[in-house]
Amino acid sequence: AMEFGEVVKKRYSCRSYSNREVDKSTIVELLEMANMAPSAANGQNRQFVIITKENDRKWMGEMNNQPYLAEAPVDILITTKLSQDTINDYLKSLVEWEMTINGQDPKNVKPDESLENEVREMKYKWMVSDAAENLLLAATNVGLATCWIGIMDFEGVRNRFGLPEGIVPVCVVTLGYEKEKPKYRAKRKTISELVHWERW
Repeated sequence: AMEFGEVVKKRYSCRSYSNREVDKSTIVELLEMANMAPSAANGQNRQFVIITKENDRKWMGEMNNQPYLAEAPVDILITTKLSQDTINDYLKSLVEWEMTINGQDPKNVKPDESLENEVREMKYKWMVSDAAENLLLAATNVGLATCWIGIMDFEGVRNRFGLPEGIVPVCVVTLGYEKEKPKYRAKRKTISELVHWERW
């Protein structure tokens, strides 16, 4: 295994895959690592659809205009449920955690549609990205290549892979063995361009 810093620096968005298969046991191990990521209220509100059939991968590549989705032996579709809990359940949890909502005691907050929508959107944002990053890093650590890709056709993906009502696709991660080294690596901005101490 690599040092953690080496893993972070070595990870990149691979767009060229060999046809070498990835063992099912390896995929499961990587997903175990993905699920170790933090999630709001430990909701673990993410589920994974493993796509290995050639016709489905080809469809994914055409849908997103990204041919390497078909070339990679595994596409991992990461999904989330928009309304896992009712707003009342959420407010009860905040009471248990001794937290406020918008500066108010949750006991004094009257749930309404606006708050329900706000919480649903927050959960959508919070539940998935950390799991995807864990997956990317865990794969890099065992010599596999990956790429994080946004979904271009939500309804098409939902219908193609039979996602239940309320379950939405968030992203797809390609997984496989590198075929060709990238011709260039994306340069990162310097920390001085990104960091603001205490205030913007």
